[in-house]
Amino acid sequence: MAVPEHLVRQHYRTTGVQALDKLIYGWPRRGLALIYGSQKAGKTTLALQAAVQVAASEEGRVLLLDTESGGIGELRIESLALAMGVKEDLISMVRSRINIYQANEMSEQHDIIMDEFDMAVKQYDVSLFVIDSISWHYHQRVMNAPAEHVGSVARELIGKLELQTKTLLKYARDSGASVIFTSWSASKAKKAFEDHQRREMEKAAKKGTVDVRDLDVVLGTYGEDYIGGRFVGYLAKVIARIWRLQANRRFFVVEAHREKPDNMGLYMQITEAGLQPLPGAEPIPVEREMLRRLLQEEEAVVSQDTPRSGEGRQPSARRAPRGKD
Repeated sequence: MAVPEHLVRQHYRTTGVQALDKLIYGWPRRGLALIYGSQKAGKTTLALQAAVQVAASEEGRVLLLDTESGGIGELRIESLALAMGVKEDLISMVRSRINIYQANEMSEQHDIIMDEFDMAVKQYDVSLFVIDSISWHYHQRVMNAPAEHVGSVARELIGKLELQTKTLLKYARDSGASVIFTSWSASKAKKAFEDHQRREMEKAAKKGTVDVRDLDVVLGTYGEDYIGGRFVGYLAKVIARIWRLQANRRFFVVEAHREKPDNMGLYMQITEAGLQPLPGAEPIPVEREMLRRLLQEEEAVVSQDTPRSGEGRQPSARRAPRGKD
C-alpha cells in the first residue's frame, strides 16, 4: 500500500525528481543521507540539486560546506537553478539562500561545523546542511601521515567526524532540517593507500613502531565501502551509491534505508539540470550479478581518466559564507 504523499512530505523533503522520490522518498527531515561514489560520479551535482530545490521552495536557508575543490561557486548554482526550471527573476533569491563555506583542512571543517554553523542556526531558519565531502580531509591527512603515526591520526580524525555528525544531527532534529553527506568509494582510496604507504607501513610494523592490523580502521571504512566510518553509516537514514557508467550514464543504488527496500536502483544521467532519470527509467531490484557488472563498467570508465595529483584543488584562503540576507 502506497504511503499518502502528504504523510511522506512530513518526514522527507522532495528531491525534485519524481523517480528518485519513488526510490528513497526524498531527503530525510531530522535525518542524514549519505551519498557516495567514485570520482565524477555526480555526488556534488546531486547535493547542489538538493540545495537549489530547498532554496527555491523558500523552505529556509541552506548551509553548504565545500571541502574539496572550491568549485562550488555562484555561477554553477545559478546555471543549475535555471536548468532546473527556476525563473530568472528568482535566481538571486535562490543564490542568497545558499550559504557556501570552504574548508581547506580538517581543523577548518571542524570549526565551521561546530562554531560557524552554530551561529548560522541561531540567525537563520536552516532547512538543509550539505557537507561535500565528509571524507576529503580525512583521506588527505591519513595519506600524508608518517607511517608510525597513521593509526593515531586516523583514530583522532574519526573522533572528529563522529562529533561533527552528532552536532549536525542535533541541529537537524531541533529544526526539522535535512543533512546530506557526500563521500568517496573506499576501493580507490584503499588502492591509493596501498600504493603510497604499504611498503613504508610494513617496514615500520617490522620495527615495532606502528601497529596497523586493519586497513579499514586506518581508512575509516570499517568494513563498509565508503570513507567516513561505521558511525556515520549507522546514523544515516539513507545510504546510496552512485555508480559511474559510460558517457553520462549513472546508476543510483539504495544500499540501506530505514523505511524503503534496500538494493533498489535507478538508471540516471548527468544533464544540465543535474542528475535525472534516463527516459522511462523506474526503480529496479539490484542483484549480485548486476553489481558485479556495474563494478566492471565503472572500473573501465575510471581507468580512462588521466591521474592527476590533487585534481581540481587550488590552494586558497578560507572564505566567509557567500549567502546574503
